[in-house]
Amino acid sequence: KYVLGFQPASEHTLFKPIVYGFKSFLIGSTYIFSAVVGMLASIFTGGFSFDMLNGPVGIYHNVDSVVKAGIISLIGYTALLSVNLGIMNLIPIPALDGGRILFVIYEAIFRKPVNKKAETTIIAIGAIFMVVIMILVTW
Repeated sequence: KYVLGFQPASEHTLFKPIVYGFKSFLIGSTYIFSAVVGMLASIFTGGFSFDMLNGPVGIYHNVDSVVKAGIISLIGYTALLSVNLGIMNLIPIPALDGGRILFVIYEAIFRKPVNKKAETTIIAIGAIFMVVIMILVTW
């Protein structure tokens, strides 16, 4: 029997966008992670400058220009900020989660809790360090 007309494609395409999105996420996250690690490594190799960092004012100016580029750019920039904050939070500075991880590792190795007074002092020093960095980055 002969039929004239159109027939929908039998190929299921439901998961193609999901797979493409996941691949894009992995590629983008890997790029962002390597850029952040490179920036952190530059601290020890002498190539670091506070001009490499943005504080709230710099982020505001970036968002202003990204918004002009469109909603897709804004979503991408928001994802970039989120991944950056997640990675930066793992830096082993006592006021951050990375610092907390160091305390947990210490407790696992020595099988005893960190002295609370010492822990409080170290966290306070880390917090002061973070405030100083934020001030330097903002100016």
